[in-house]
Amino acid sequence: MPASALVARVSLQRPCPACLEIRCTDPAECLYFLTSRPWADCVKCDGTGWAAEDSSSGLFCVYCDGSGLNEYAPGSITPDEISDRAKERHAAHVARLSVIVGECPAPVVVAA
Repeated sequence: MPASALVARVSLQRPCPACLEIRCTDPAECLYFLTSRPWADCVKCDGTGWAAEDSSSGLFCVYCDGSGLNEYAPGSITPDEISDRAKERHAAHVARLSVIVGECPAPVVVAA
């Protein structure tokens, strides 16, 4: 019998650094998704990341989870509508995730 390749996915119970899902199969694809759409200041907190003073849900904006950034559909926002600060925050976030994703273990391939 000839051997055939069998792909096995091993969960180390660590969430994907890009999408934060434990069952994520490809962190690099998640990172691509984060860079393939425009990100701009949050519409609820105006990019501060803080919840309103009268908020009962905690310190951070529940809409953006404190990041101060929201994802927009391609074509729904123009580059000149994105503040320089939002561009800097997004670039720093992507750079940090790029390092972490690069350190993620590769999928394990087992020969059957």
